[in-house]
Amino acid sequence: MAHLNKRSISELLTSAQTVIFNSLADPEILGYVSKYGYTKEKIEEGKNLYEAAVEAKNNQTKAAGAQYQATEVLKKIEKIAREAYLDLAKVARAVFKDDKSRLAQLGITGKMPLKTADFLNVSMNAFNNALTIPEILDSLTHFGYDEAKLNSEKQKIIDFEQANLRQEAAKGAAQQATKDQEAALNALDKWLSQYVSIVKVALKDNKQLMEKLGIRVYSGKTKAQREGVKKAQATKANKKGQ
Repeated sequence: MAHLNKRSISELLTSAQTVIFNSLADPEILGYVSKYGYTKEKIEEGKNLYEAAVEAKNNQTKAAGAQYQATEVLKKIEKIAREAYLDLAKVARAVFKDDKSRLAQLGITGKMPLKTADFLNVSMNAFNNALTIPEILDSLTHFGYDEAKLNSEKQKIIDFEQANLRQEAAKGAAQQATKDQEAALNALDKWLSQYVSIVKVALKDNKQLMEKLGIRVYSGKTKAQREGVKKAQATKANKKGQ
């Protein structure tokens, strides 16, 4: 089965629901299809596949929503964390503008990394060293970055790290839910396709029952319609000959 979009997934589930549930509810249809191996028990298998597909679709929707929410939260927390690091970097550059070694110890020597992993590494290193190197801590304390302030700002980096882990977990869950949904839909589609093919044979002389299952019946032209076509073609040919 090709990759389904939201509309075709809905169409598959609607079609399966109509075909399966109406087959089970109509003794006459069951009588016809059972002669071709589709007993009530076998159609119940299709019902189970349908219910599994519905559940998988619902799970995928929930997982996708959870991932979206985690991503939105991550964006907000990331902005706060990057601002915390930038503020420390600006203050440190002002305090240690004539002491490049201190800036090197803080890891504040270039532009702020864009990649999440690189940023977390650099920012955590900056706050940890600011807290554990006495000379740096003492200098920064005079400019508003005492131990309490540094720990408070460092927590913003930790919050970002944790939010990133939650977002990655949500992304993985959403990807797995999508795979599970695709597998469930494939199984249902395969079962339904085979069953409909058999139904068309079993109910070939009872188009009304096929329509009850939502299976469109394409009937040929009536005798009057065929004669009408011939008449129109003859009239067209006569006009060309004049």
